Amino acid sequence: MTLIWKQPLFLTAIALGTAVSFSAFTASTAQASSKPIHITSNKKLTSNPQTRNVTFTGKSALYTKPDFENSSIMIADKKQLSQLAKSNSSADNFIASKVATTNKGTVYYKVKSYSGSYSGWIYGGKTLGKFNGGLSSFQTFTTTKPSPDLTQYNYTIAAPGLSNDGKTITYQSPINTQYGIGKAIGDSVTYKNASFKIDQIGTRTREGDTWVHITAIDPANSKANGWISYKGLAQAESPIPDNAVRIDLVNTDGKLIRYINYTKSGAQKGQPLGVSDNLSYLLNLDDQANIQAKIRDALKGTGYSLEALTANQTGYLAAATFGSKTSLTLTKSDPIASDAIRVNITDDNNAVVASFDYQKAGEQPGQSLGSITSGSNQLSQDDQSALQTNINTALNKSNYQLSKLSADQLSDLANARFGDSVYLKATTGSGAIADNAVRINFVDAASKKVIKSVDYVNTDADDPAKKGATLGTQSNGAWVLADEDVTGITALAKTNLSGTGYGLTGDKLSATQQATLGAAKFGSSVNIDVNSTNSGSSLVPYGYNNNADSSDARQMAATTDQYVNASWEFTGTDNDEPYYSKLSATQIANLNDPDKAKLTSSLSQASDADLAKINDEFKSAATLQYINPGSLTLSNDSQNGTNLTAETIMAYLNGKTELATLQSPKYPVFQKNSDGTVTINWQTIQYHASHADNGTSGNRVKVYYTYSD
Repeated sequence: MTLIWKQPLFLTAIALGTAVSFSAFTASTAQASSKPIHITSNKKLTSNPQTRNVTFTGKSALYTKPDFENSSIMIADKKQLSQLAKSNSSADNFIASKVATTNKGTVYYKVKSYSGSYSGWIYGGKTLGKFNGGLSSFQTFTTTKPSPDLTQYNYTIAAPGLSNDGKTITYQSPINTQYGIGKAIGDSVTYKNASFKIDQIGTRTREGDTWVHITAIDPANSKANGWISYKGLAQAESPIPDNAVRIDLVNTDGKLIRYINYTKSGAQKGQPLGVSDNLSYLLNLDDQANIQAKIRDALKGTGYSLEALTANQTGYLAAATFGSKTSLTLTKSDPIASDAIRVNITDDNNAVVASFDYQKAGEQPGQSLGSITSGSNQLSQDDQSALQTNINTALNKSNYQLSKLSADQLSDLANARFGDSVYLKATTGSGAIADNAVRINFVDAASKKVIKSVDYVNTDADDPAKKGATLGTQSNGAWVLADEDVTGITALAKTNLSGTGYGLTGDKLSATQQATLGAAKFGSSVNIDVNSTNSGSSLVPYGYNNNADSSDARQMAATTDQYVNASWEFTGTDNDEPYYSKLSATQIANLNDPDKAKLTSSLSQASDADLAKINDEFKSAATLQYINPGSLTLSNDSQNGTNLTAETIMAYLNGKTELATLQSPKYPVFQKNSDGTVTINWQTIQYHASHADNGTSGNRVKVYYTYSD
């Protein structure tokens, strides 16, 4: 191999006789190193616009040209850009459109605002492909999975028209969250009677407001599919199920804001939601907690709230009957600062008992309180300490405590976003007893185990109870309770013990119990015996394929729907015209003959594999769901706590045809015939009681059902 050595340039010159001095060469090199900065590359950015959304760090200003050019003029200084970064308007979102690199290795980006008010160049660091220096990446919109309380209802556009206000028409993406992406429709008047389903939900980062993606139920209205502010929707009225109480949520002017259907398995039309104490109706505490949670979910993004049900409101709800409706009045929500998180502390009924705003100056709306560590948001120790101090202050002198945040609560706080709320449950009854309260422990008469503890509070503002004073008075040497105290404590016992399998004998306080309570002192506790209500055992079905092992069994879900709650997006052609429709099982069952023919005609062009996929999806949705037979209860006369053998349980089931065999809701099966046509058959899955676990009377009993493919 021959190696060729090349002389350095300046040695070659000397060899040729050129007069080049060492000093002259050194000067030439110095001039090259101090050559003025200039652009070597200027390109238009063509990557996904969503990856080019940016905000400002406040480290560099914005210029008409890169700042090193003589003719460059400042458009906005660092302070102005810092203010734009904190803006509460998505119109102040920015996108990077061009990138320029210089001979010095520096990077500049041309950016422009969604509003069109700003356009200019800014220093972007020294790494091509990353936003540094005066810029950082920015997420304009965050999507989350919509809750069942949103997806189960139909909606209409509340105020159809032409307004470009986010609430009147629909958009291809929420306003100012994707550059250059605009309206889906410009006029919603045509769709004033159209019904839609919510299938996506999200939050604009700057405003912190809620947007939803809606899809028309009728394919003829599919042009209106798109994003709209949640405030722009109204729930479409639908029939009230016989086992549901419809609760209209109205503002102070009586305008319907939202409604919820509160359903209970086995409830009968005309039956009251609550229980009667012969004077009024009382609402079960579990119902109260569940209703409170559903109301909170339904009102997200509406600007209204109902954070704690009053005694009068629970009374209205308790008196409401299944198959009818009642209403609750809302209040306007207090606005949350863009750099604050509202921490709400709730009791066991999901009612807010205390709240405070945790504020951190400089934070942006939509950003999480925690920071990413090992793949998940984590709270800093400083935030944990500060939040715990605020919680302790908020609950001071109350009968609630939250002295140590659980792992789930820490996670909820870390994921909480500025400009939004988070809910933390406090413990009750285990903290200090208020001076004007008597803590009543309802205990099992046999085992003396505490079933429930409640505080009975003196609420007389004119004559408040003092610590150490007795709840009752003495008469002829015996302790006596006032009539209003007997009524109030009886009501407390009913509501708190409902669903526990325990209660007062005859739903009344005995003379002995009244005397015991009469002698109790404010600021202390007292035990009251309660007995088993012999209400029977609740049967909990678990299902598994008969080709598998019972260890694979999963809890089954009850439903009152005749058809499975599942949909499929059908595509194809009909007479060479595109065919498109998203249909649920219920809608398929109710298709008129022409539409059914259109559907089956389109499906005749599908492959066997495609039909199998559709069939599998519908069947999979129906698997482990069962039509509620009305009452899954093992009735018996045994004292609660009595052992029940698996044989006893199975003997009871086999004597009840409706319990021995359960069936799923109907699901469609699309069958291709030999002539190429497609027919629709409706099938159900049969579940057969196989065996049960041993249990105890009054408690939940696990029963196993098998099914075949």
